[in-house]
Amino acid sequence: MKTTLLTYLGLIICASGMHAQTLLKDIETLGGDGSSSPSNWCAVNDDIFIFQATNILETNYLYASDGTSGGTIGLGGYQVDTDIIQLGNHAFFGGCDISTNADSCSSLYISDGTVEGTTFFFDLDPGGVSLGIEDIVAGDNVFYFSGHTIDSGYELYRSDGTIAGTYQVMDIADGALSGYAGELAVIDDIAYFAGYTEEFGIEAWRSDGTVAGTYMITDLNEGTADAFPAGFTKSGGYIYFSGLGTNTGVEVRRTTGEPENIEVIGEQGGSTDSSNPREFVDSDGRLYYVAEGAGAAGFNLFVYDHVGDPFHIDLDGPDIFPRALMPFGDGEVIFNAVDDAGRELWRSDGTIEGTFRIIDLYPGELDGVFGTGTVGGSYYMCLDSLVFFAGSDGVNAMGEFVYELFVSDGTEAGTHLINDQVVGTGGSNPGSFFEFDGRLYYAATDATIGREPFYLNKGTTNAVHESTSGINISVRPYPNPLPQGTPLTLELQLESGTDIQVQLLDLTGRPVQNIQNLGHYQAGKCSIQFYPEHRASGFYLLEISTQGNRVSLPIIIE
Repeated sequence: MKTTLLTYLGLIICASGMHAQTLLKDIETLGGDGSSSPSNWCAVNDDIFIFQATNILETNYLYASDGTSGGTIGLGGYQVDTDIIQLGNHAFFGGCDISTNADSCSSLYISDGTVEGTTFFFDLDPGGVSLGIEDIVAGDNVFYFSGHTIDSGYELYRSDGTIAGTYQVMDIADGALSGYAGELAVIDDIAYFAGYTEEFGIEAWRSDGTVAGTYMITDLNEGTADAFPAGFTKSGGYIYFSGLGTNTGVEVRRTTGEPENIEVIGEQGGSTDSSNPREFVDSDGRLYYVAEGAGAAGFNLFVYDHVGDPFHIDLDGPDIFPRALMPFGDGEVIFNAVDDAGRELWRSDGTIEGTFRIIDLYPGELDGVFGTGTVGGSYYMCLDSLVFFAGSDGVNAMGEFVYELFVSDGTEAGTHLINDQVVGTGGSNPGSFFEFDGRLYYAATDATIGREPFYLNKGTTNAVHESTSGINISVRPYPNPLPQGTPLTLELQLESGTDIQVQLLDLTGRPVQNIQNLGHYQAGKCSIQFYPEHRASGFYLLEISTQGNRVSLPIIIE
């Protein structure tokens, strides 16, 4: 099964009824059809999220929203220079309060989603000159960020969300030299990053936020030569990354984080050649990544189950150059790749036979997806089951860099247009996706108002509330999972007599079985049975309709 029963409600919130985009708010109105180009979304708490948007002067400002147009407000003249991250019920970011003075820049700010609660939080060098905050990544209980001062260069900082608990971890490279060299990842509240010292060069480091717990894991590329570690990812109880060794080229490495604990995995390129691995992603405990195969100049997909050698998914043809790998449940991944049909959406279960192009969305050799798009930027995976993406089909979107919003459940039949927002062959070029409170928010370009924030409605077919006016689910559908050929039973409490109809839908809300009229039922408790037609195993929605009311519930067919 792709998910357990416990994830159903979240899955249905994200998946069902999302068929029409709604404008959140036309933020940039001073320029007519000017664009605010929303991005960098972040939840603050269960009710409010914040994001950055651009005004007519092309300055990034901060906005907060409760999901309504009236509740979408500016938080003041804050320029956002980093990602916005959440810890507890606050958001943090590096930037400037341009309503004050230049001394406010290169500082850390905090926001609770209100004007009065958005304010200065931490100065890297009180009384001195702060030169910049760049990477900022949240864990469960702490976050880490990089800061630049004249005296220390770029170094690693740590915060638990309090001023007292925010400080430079240590001056890794003495003096003004920078000891932090990028690639920050926070895994189980431990920071993994590329650190620099004059003695060892750029190597893999880890930190628990204390001096004693901050150290170079090992001198991978011996001496002062650099290892250039990148892509730290947790999978199967290990931390995987790419790095250059003394005699091994740029290969897959793994570590437990303990001192001197780094090993090379699957030396695909030979002793000193490099396979140049990248795009690491964990899918249900399996590691997928992209690398060059032995003797090949192009890139293909690899999968690793943490023992032996990684498996090269060699399709016995041209290299497919996979990008934007996303976990897809049951140890699978969805990604985009290129073949004679252009760059399209692909899927893999880690085998050669189970690695295939899902659809030729734009028929012929032209690309159906945005090839250089990133996860979260041009692609968004909902609970490992549905991917929303910027796509081009040559009908609703046609031309170079012209896209509309599509969705896919990993099958050709389940891949389709959400809405032709820019009617005709033009495109809204959706991107910068963010899920909050059952809605999928994103930036899209409208011909009238420019590039502004939109969201997909949950619509009427959702299982967020099991009780609606006139329909009360007293006993949920059973058996669930449902064996093939077995009737599905559930019990209702009706407020008044009504006709009842049922229909089977896929997770995108599209009917896969014709409506069945089960007859007229009297007010009170009733038991109904539904016989699904033979369907492929997987997730479905059972939609129950009375006169003017509708609800849908998740089921699994085995």
